Amino acid sequence: MAKVINIIACKSNVGKTTLIEGLIKELKLRGHSVATIKHDAHDFEIDKEGKDTWRHRKAGAEAVVISSKSKMAMIKEIKQEISLDELINLVSDYDFVIVEGYKKSSYKKIEVFRSAVSTEIITPKEKLIAVASDIELNLDGVLEVNINDYKSLANIVEEIDL
Repeated sequence: MAKVINIIACKSNVGKTTLIEGLIKELKLRGHSVATIKHDAHDFEIDKEGKDTWRHRKAGAEAVVISSKSKMAMIKEIKQEISLDELINLVSDYDFVIVEGYKKSSYKKIEVFRSAVSTEIITPKEKLIAVASDIELNLDGVLEVNINDYKSLANIVEEIDL
């Protein structure tokens, strides 16, 4: 059964995808299989160079699933958005499933905080695995990791019992 890691942020453009790329590469170096699920609130186009799913694949993910309210890829037209649990079941045979988005999911989260963009931590403390940030936030009882320290993030997700 896969370990599910949910990566979120309070705003766009804080570095979630860059963090996920680094984490994928580090987990792959350690011999793990990785799948990603990217939530898109809009009607997405799939696999254009430079886009998130293309970047996930280029980083080494062996499976990439993206979902919106009208489409899901592996590519399959749908009438309504597929639940996160159903998507995870599609890729549950991988060691890790890294979920980007789905802020309201019940899964434990790594929240990305960038001082130039972020305004607050939106995840309740009991749902946080860690906060990946470019500054020290001094959050009581919350593990903080440098946003670019993929080795430490991989250590955390390998060791944590989810």
